[in-house]
Amino acid sequence: MDKLYYIVCEERNVTLFEGRFQGRTRGAALKFLKDTLGRRSLGGLVFTITEIPVPLIREIVAEILGGGMPAPALPAVPIPVTAAPSAPPVPDPPAGRFDAFAAASEENAAPSPAPEPQTGSGPDTGEAVSPRRRPGNPGMGEEFWAGVREFWNACRSIGRTAEQFGLSPNSVKTRARREGWNTPSPA
Repeated sequence: MDKLYYIVCEERNVTLFEGRFQGRTRGAALKFLKDTLGRRSLGGLVFTITEIPVPLIREIVAEILGGGMPAPALPAVPIPVTAAPSAPPVPDPPAGRFDAFAAASEENAAPSPAPEPQTGSGPDTGEAVSPRRRPGNPGMGEEFWAGVREFWNACRSIGRTAEQFGLSPNSVKTRARREGWNTPSPA
């Protein structure tokens, strides 16, 4: 059964071909386009070949010409409508300017969250340490790394140290290389 294809082909925003082709396959439509343009290849061209299902077109045309039967209406069922409880309106926050380089004013400064206290975790308890980050320190904190170094000095194992403190082995290796942990720490 032949299919109907709609073909559009452009080159540099100039329409070279726009039309329909009826054939068995999309490949036949491609061949037709090449023959129509007189080209062996469609390289460098922008084209689309869209299949238009002929039975669907026939149904649409028959419905348009025949006046069509409207779909049966569903019986109306009353839907009870209740008003939602009204909540008090939430005021919009005051508009303000946010400048990364300006000092924060007292009224616009957001309160900083309180740091969570560390529980009994660490090398002594056998649990992994959850480091507490500080606002001014992009790393884990010097006390934390001092504990990591102390544990490493005791066991001399990058893997065990990383596992104990919840770090990757590469983080421990990098810090050890940067700070020279292979040398004995000063007492």
